[in-house]
Amino acid sequence: MEHPIRIPDCYRWMAAGNKKLYIAYVVGYVKRSHPNLKVKQIKGRYAICVKKE
Repeated sequence: MEHPIRIPDCYRWMAAGNKKLYIAYVVGYVKRSHPNLKVKQIKGRYAICVKKE
């Protein structure tokens, strides 16, 4: 089952157009805020996550 997690707007600003940095921020945010989930995909302003097995 997929869980959409809203990405805070400040991550886009902090990454300043650097795609790899943005992805790293999002993955780190999900690990810290939702330790039972992992990022499957980023769609717009949402991280689509699945439960860790």
